[in-house]
Amino acid sequence: MEDRRKKRHKKRKAAKKRKNALLTKEERKEKRRRERRRLVIMERVAIAFLIVGVIGGGGFAVVWNLPAVKLSRQLNAGDEYTEEEAYPEAIEAYENALEIDSTSVKAYRCMAGAYLGMENDSQAKQVLYSGWENTQDESLLQYYCTVILNEAVDEINSDSTDSGTMDKIIAVLDQGIMEEEALELLDTVYERMMGQYRDAAPVIDFASYEEIMERMFDLYERNPSDKIGALTEQFGYLDVEELTLPAEHVDAYLNILQEADKITANTERSSLIACLQKEKEVQEFFAGIFQEFDSGNYEAAKEFIAADAYTELRDAFISGTMEYWTGETQIPVSREYVKLRQSDGAWTFSFPEFSENEATAGIITVWGTDMRDNGVLRTSISYEPAMENGVYLPHIQYVISYMYSNLQKSNGFLYEMNYHFETRTWTEEGMTTHLIGGWGGPYQWEKTY
Repeated sequence: MEDRRKKRHKKRKAAKKRKNALLTKEERKEKRRRERRRLVIMERVAIAFLIVGVIGGGGFAVVWNLPAVKLSRQLNAGDEYTEEEAYPEAIEAYENALEIDSTSVKAYRCMAGAYLGMENDSQAKQVLYSGWENTQDESLLQYYCTVILNEAVDEINSDSTDSGTMDKIIAVLDQGIMEEEALELLDTVYERMMGQYRDAAPVIDFASYEEIMERMFDLYERNPSDKIGALTEQFGYLDVEELTLPAEHVDAYLNILQEADKITANTERSSLIACLQKEKEVQEFFAGIFQEFDSGNYEAAKEFIAADAYTELRDAFISGTMEYWTGETQIPVSREYVKLRQSDGAWTFSFPEFSENEATAGIITVWGTDMRDNGVLRTSISYEPAMENGVYLPHIQYVISYMYSNLQKSNGFLYEMNYHFETRTWTEEGMTTHLIGGWGGPYQWEKTY
């Protein structure tokens, strides 16, 4: 008899299982809800009978309303809602649980899990961090950090790594836990971001890079460990072959390089530091004459190109002894950006010509060529002002030279040092040159061709 009952029970169970397998996901969820409601009703009926059975009814009521019992009911309800993926109802139940006991670690953890189920990571992190603040439970802090690092991993895997990714990892490092995992991710971020920079070179988003380095230096200052120092030093050098560095970022990048070099010296970085320092010297050297040319005072060029500093600079290009600044025979100087190049670990710089940057505020050109007049080396400089109203033509170049040339005097033609001022104008029809010889002297002459 007992065996037959067992067999019938197994058959009914198997039939029920087959029936459930035919139900859709929504039908199964609705069935679980009905079963849960039925259990709740049965529970309440049983409670009613117990209350009647207890003398005065007071004893059971006290037990039912104990905080621990009420907390357990809310947590269980939240768990059931979570199992059914009814996340808003689950969150409400966990909120009710926290109203009963604001230190319930389970309520915080489960509520965060419900928010994650809704793909609301921001709210989940807020719940976990508030829970840690209220309870000081390390497991909540670790859960909070895990959610953050998982976000960073998703960004790495989707090739969307940026300064925000670093913020997440640094936020975890600031908590003093999961350091090994965070540093491993930070190393991966370095590799990914350096790859992005190499792909983007020579034009790189320096504003974003500066933000990253500000975070790294700040982190290292707070936590000067060898691992963080090594990563900070790595980040503090863009290991690419070419860079286009906007003028407004030169000082910031130079500071980054110098600060990183204090952590660990690097030969290539030291070369770049020296290169940028030289670039700053060049900008400072030409700053004054740029102002004069911009205002139309070309007379200022006379003293400038006759000075030893300018002729030494010219001679360095002619002899090929200029260490960091590269160029051929006509070497442009501009103020918008500098072009940096690395070859075998050594860095050099140059400036764009007018044709490369027609939005320039003006270009000065050093004439580093061996031009001799009766055996005397000529010194020349030229200036191309900014375009007017964004229109290239007419395009003008002013050329000032200090040279040994023949001047017509009262007693005949004689050779002596004098200035020439050339105005070259390009139009759609071609180029016209207006030349003034003996410029500013008693034997000045003019010619247009």
